[in-house]
Amino acid sequence: MKIIVGTPRSGSSFVTEWYANQYPEYQYMFPDKLGEYFHPDFFDTQDIDQETCDRLTTLPKNCIFKLHTGKEMSKYIWDFVYTKPIILVKRKDVLGQFISYGIGNTTNKWVNYKAKNRNGLEPNTQFYYKKEWFDDLLNRIDELHKREKHLNIERTVWFEELNNFSNNGVLPRRQNWQSNEEKLQLIKNKTEFLSWFNDI
Repeated sequence: MKIIVGTPRSGSSFVTEWYANQYPEYQYMFPDKLGEYFHPDFFDTQDIDQETCDRLTTLPKNCIFKLHTGKEMSKYIWDFVYTKPIILVKRKDVLGQFISYGIGNTTNKWVNYKAKNRNGLEPNTQFYYKKEWFDDLLNRIDELHKREKHLNIERTVWFEELNNFSNNGVLPRRQNWQSNEEKLQLIKNKTEFLSWFNDI
């Protein structure tokens, strides 16, 4: 079993796809949803805990899935994950992660394989960064930090090392490849955004 744990815009989709390519004999859970087999957005019921438990009972022994922290997740998936080796994905460039999260929320483009306009924004377009996006990612990063001491970490993968991974098949491309200075110019309320970031 290969379980990838991370936060949005940390490279977790790339790592999950890489492992799926590397271990074709493993069942890749929800490949069309980037491996987020236990995310409630992809449940057909409001009973998150029961659906999570049901999916856990039928989970194949050799499988691959991705898990992000977040208040929407059932505690039962974490109880399960704490008992298994996991691949932890993190990003040192936290500012870049926050900027990318804002772009993702604006465009609703979370993965890219070949598009020329990789960040999904129209040319010469700016976006307004909502505080709720910032707080959501901050809470997810904080939660991951708290959960780390309970995780059985088989391997830590840093976003900044992804270029060193072998090309083992079709893989996502980095969407927001510009420098942070360039990407900050895309944010209409850049000064406000930076004040939130500097507070943390």
